[in-house]
Amino acid sequence: MRKIVIALTAFLLSYTSFSQDTSADSLLMDLGEETKPQLLPEKMLITQRAFWGENGLYRKLHIAPMLTPENRQKEMKIRRNMFKIHQAVGLLTAASMIAQGFLGSRIYSYDPDSGKDYPLQAYNAHKANALGLNIGYATTALMAFTAPPPLVNRKGFNNIKLHKILSYVHLTGMITTNVLSKQIGKNPDLKPYHRAAAFTTFGAYLVSMASLKFEF
Repeated sequence: MRKIVIALTAFLLSYTSFSQDTSADSLLMDLGEETKPQLLPEKMLITQRAFWGENGLYRKLHIAPMLTPENRQKEMKIRRNMFKIHQAVGLLTAASMIAQGFLGSRIYSYDPDSGKDYPLQAYNAHKANALGLNIGYATTALMAFTAPPPLVNRKGFNNIKLHKILSYVHLTGMITTNVLSKQIGKNPDLKPYHRAAAFTTFGAYLVSMASLKFEF
């Protein structure tokens, strides 16, 4: 009987010890999962996920290194550099938009019955500036939409969210302006819509730029 009690006691002690070790291991595993750094934000742009996601194109092609905290810090440097280009080219694009509006107004104000010559110089400058404007705008957008994602996305409405929302507005306006500009030669009645799209694009673009200067 004594031997049975001793055996049962030894079994219970070993089981208790095993249970404690298992619980401790389980707790450590849970803590490890909770403290595991989040290397990518839960929400990303489609383009960011396609290029920089865990299974993104850049990682598959080994252009971007594997996901580690150290490598993500390197990606943040790339992100900062791309956004510096985004801001610099964005300012040039805004200046080009202002010039385009001035040249467009000169062309639109031309009256065939005035007896004056058609402002051909303004038309050629408007056409050349349109090419530079489209290249600048595309570069600005490319730097924003293909940059590495941030470490975390701030919750709630803020200036960054406003900047993103307005980017969709002026992107739509930019496409509309370009499409209408190709149709004006066939249908001059589209001029008011072309002008409205252009001013809407510039307004949204200007407010979008200004939103980055104010934190809320």
